[in-house]
Amino acid sequence: MPNFRIYYIARTPQGMRIDSEYTRPLEEPRGLLRHRETQWEEDIEARNVREALRAFFEEHLPGLSGLAYIDEDGRTQRPYRIDDFDPDRTYVWTEDDKLMEFQGIESLEGGLVPCPLCGGSGEVTPKIAEQFEETDEEEEGQEEYER
Repeated sequence: MPNFRIYYIARTPQGMRIDSEYTRPLEEPRGLLRHRETQWEEDIEARNVREALRAFFEEHLPGLSGLAYIDEDGRTQRPYRIDDFDPDRTYVWTEDDKLMEFQGIESLEGGLVPCPLCGGSGEVTPKIAEQFEETDEEEEGQEEYER
């Protein structure tokens, strides 16, 4: 069965701050919510992308009642059916007092390879490894040129 990697972000509120950028003369300062942002990824085994999304959201949201997506006009909408998942939508939900946002999904059919950035202690897709190696080769070429 194919594997998929799902990327998402957790934003944890950190309190209020005063930001003068959003104030005008003779106006009281507005408080803006600060947050800490943590990026996550999770691997799911499923028959297809929509199945992977359904399994992911069922694991993170009991009953899926708190799940919404952002439409083209910036408004939140609820999925019509449990199988109405579109990988191109931006899904949002809350989980343990965190604001969560779906960032994307990719197929891992090509398998994983050792991560060249962390010395092989983790695994990445072949595409990510190639991009790192290309960047690394370009930087090495630039260093030799500068000498």
